[in-house]
Amino acid sequence: MCCDFLQMNSGRRRIMNNFLLDKEAILNAAEDVIRKYGPAKTNLTDIAKALKVSHAALYRHYDNKAQLFEEVAERWLNTISLPLASIVKETYPPELKLKSYLETLCRIKRQNAMDDPEMFENYSALTAASERVLSKHTEHLFEQLESIIKQGIHTKVLIDQNPRQLAIAIFTATTRFHYPAFVSEWSDTQIDVKVNSVIEICIRGIEQKNQPTSTPGC
Repeated sequence: MCCDFLQMNSGRRRIMNNFLLDKEAILNAAEDVIRKYGPAKTNLTDIAKALKVSHAALYRHYDNKAQLFEEVAERWLNTISLPLASIVKETYPPELKLKSYLETLCRIKRQNAMDDPEMFENYSALTAASERVLSKHTEHLFEQLESIIKQGIHTKVLIDQNPRQLAIAIFTATTRFHYPAFVSEWSDTQIDVKVNSVIEICIRGIEQKNQPTSTPGC
């Protein structure tokens, strides 16, 4: 009877652990440990200790540290791309939508860096370490920009050129205001003026120019 009770108790603990130890719990713990030690010094053992589980328990969800860190980076990048996705779905004119999208992209990155510089640096390091994660995120942003530009071409407010190339060109032109390598420049008191100036030039450059009207009698 005692053995039966112990087995039942053990089974309950396993069920409880399986319920609690999901990917979200692991990612939350990983972020806390990364904040404490930095990505270079963090290992799976540290994360397991923070969760009060065995090292082996993490391997039920992740094959290795790199895979876990990739998901940490992806989750952070989603906090950037999701607000941008809502702008793409808005119904206001494409040229205004493009302006709002670019301003929001730059503002979110800058806000993250200013609010929590330590974790911004950690997240940036994790993202840079994974070509797959970085490429996926960049591709997502390209697709969002391309979608807005296509809307502008369809409504004839933007020039009818390859929307993919236009998206990449605009993204590249604004890189200084959203790429982590330039974070040291984002505390500039004139940063908003610079961002708005570059965005305005980009949009003017791809706006459809009105055709000149012929003068009667000429």
